[in-house]
Amino acid sequence: MKQFLSAVSLAVLAVSAQAYSGPALLGSSEFRLPSVSQVRVLAAESVAGVPGEALDKVTDLRLLVRCGKDSLFGFVDTEAQYRASVERWTGVLNAAGIKPGTPTFKDGMYVLPYDAGGRRIREFMAEPRQFKPKDEASLRENMGLMLAEMRKEGFPIVASYVVDVEILLPTYSIYYLTGKDENEDHEKQVRILNRGDDIDFDILEGAGIRFLQKPETWMGVYVGPEVGFVSRIAKTLESIQEKLKARVDWLVGQGKVMIGTRIGEIPADVSEEYRYYVNIYFYQ
Repeated sequence: MKQFLSAVSLAVLAVSAQAYSGPALLGSSEFRLPSVSQVRVLAAESVAGVPGEALDKVTDLRLLVRCGKDSLFGFVDTEAQYRASVERWTGVLNAAGIKPGTPTFKDGMYVLPYDAGGRRIREFMAEPRQFKPKDEASLRENMGLMLAEMRKEGFPIVASYVVDVEILLPTYSIYYLTGKDENEDHEKQVRILNRGDDIDFDILEGAGIRFLQKPETWMGVYVGPEVGFVSRIAKTLESIQEKLKARVDWLVGQGKVMIGTRIGEIPADVSEEYRYYVNIYFYQ
């Protein structure tokens, strides 16, 4: 099976905090666009206090903050960088009609709470296979397409920017608002399904899941709750049917909602011993 380490996985390793999400220096808003004076102020703050380019590109790993439940989290080295980051993000939140709270800073991490009227800020970080490698024009074109699709889905856009840091392939991040749920897996979000095997898009789309992009047969960008996927292999049809039933029973017992399944044959030139597989899709 194909195995790929996505930009999202690398970012998680780099920042090592599951509850956070990366910074948008300034972007569009469904509520109102920032004024020219706001752009100039934010650019000056970014250049003065925090490394990395202003406005629409991040080139320093320290600017990769993440999204918590009702807060933005970031990691910086100095008090000056903390203040500059908070001032910039306060401007971004205000421009998007989101009320920023009182920030805190301790042990290199800052927290900026916010009130978005019952909604939460979430981040979509693109998988570099969505566009031509190391081609910024292709990257920006893809980002524009994603922004348009996300607006069609009703997501208010908070910010968007290009990410170009050492440990990641060049990519982009889009911050947007969505309805909150105590279980983040249940929220309507823009997500990437990338499990290493070819995806049965017909099963998922037949269940009402909308894919915004399908860059590979084994990867798709979709909207909705978190989709889970497992596969099993067996030597006989009877055995694979038994494995399917056992796995579905276990998943349902864990509170998962089934989407669909598919049993198929494994070509003899791939495996002479195992002849059948089953793909199982469910909501987390």
